[in-house]
Amino acid sequence: MTDAIFFTIVERGKANRILEQAQKIGAQSGTIILGHGTSRSRFRATRHLGQRTKEILMISAEEQLASQLHEMVASTFALNKRHRGIAFTIPFSEGGWSELATPAAWNLIITIVDRGQSEACIKSARSAGAKGGTVISGRGAGIPAHYYADLAIEPQKEIILILTPAQTTDEVKRRIIADLDLQRTGGGMLFVLSVTETTGLVEESKRGVR
Repeated sequence: MTDAIFFTIVERGKANRILEQAQKIGAQSGTIILGHGTSRSRFRATRHLGQRTKEILMISAEEQLASQLHEMVASTFALNKRHRGIAFTIPFSEGGWSELATPAAWNLIITIVDRGQSEACIKSARSAGAKGGTVISGRGAGIPAHYYADLAIEPQKEIILILTPAQTTDEVKRRIIADLDLQRTGGGMLFVLSVTETTGLVEESKRGVR
């Protein structure tokens, strides 16, 4: 059976509580990474926006458990409501990231750039239709190496996670690559992973589905 990585991105202080509940329904362990969020909303539109500290929780799980984790964060932590956080699942196996038999409705764009370029990356993504993203520092992030298939993250880097609907993924990707000049040697890197299940995204809230 194909395994998966369940991700949830929440306000600081909530990840440990989610992990405790996850372990009660079968999760073995998880990794918590600190970052900051950049998404905008009408609620915050007229207010000064500083960096909002986030926690990214990653849990290795089989597909069935991953679906149960989505149900848990929606029911126990109300992630299916706006401004409570998001969760998503990426297929993964021991051989690396897994390909899907059918196209995914959502994708995760991961961009790695020199520190200080994350704002430019988010600006480019928004200009192409993305809602925002989450930024992780490359120094001391504590990301398990096997999750990234031997991808080396150098110090003084920023890792930007951006969820996009499939129909806008290519445009967001092209805009980031062009605006940040990622084609040049040492300019950074970008890759896209398929997402199989989501909870808490703004577009879903508008449609009334999880």
